[in-house]
Amino acid sequence: MNKNAVLCVIPARYGSHRLPGKPLAEINGLPLVMWVYNRALESDAFDQVFVATDDERIRTAVEYHGGSAVMTGSGHASGTDRVHEVALATTSTHVVNLQGDEPTIPPQLLRDFASSLDRLDGNSLLTCVGNATINEMLDPNVVKAVLANNGDALYFSRAPIPYARGGVRGWGYRHTGLYGFTQESLARFCELPRGILEQTERLEQLRALEG
Repeated sequence: MNKNAVLCVIPARYGSHRLPGKPLAEINGLPLVMWVYNRALESDAFDQVFVATDDERIRTAVEYHGGSAVMTGSGHASGTDRVHEVALATTSTHVVNLQGDEPTIPPQLLRDFASSLDRLDGNSLLTCVGNATINEMLDPNVVKAVLANNGDALYFSRAPIPYARGGVRGWGYRHTGLYGFTQESLARFCELPRGILEQTERLEQLRALEG
């Protein structure tokens, strides 16, 4: 995949449900969102990298540390909807939504992910999972995934799925906050209504499965 065709947007919202101000939480003197931003730059997988936010505090912090930030509207239902607003103003053919709470994401993973974007069509999106530990399976802050044999996602949940009758198993998949779209598939995703599953779990990727 030609990196010149790929836009990376990191949505960052100050009013987090679980931890207000989370994007600005400092790790070794640098805001969380900037660790993610720098990982994206280090990957050299994208033509442009932006933080998308509706909060001046986040924009100011990103620019202070040498990053690029774009101000967006405040009424977006999810990070992907915020990413779409930024993508509309570009000529990129493919768009990556990199969640702002992935400070340790490996640059090589981002390179591999970007190189797989040419598999997409106008109706599909790409995401990423990895093996989960038992502790991660039990942690509601870690999103779990169930996959079909062909690798397609069947469901995502904060609960430990698939349910293991007789006790939690020592394996499962954890979802990584990374989504890839074509401009067309991103627009179609954002046109879908927010269903009961997305609203219940507060997981935007369920919109694609439910819709």
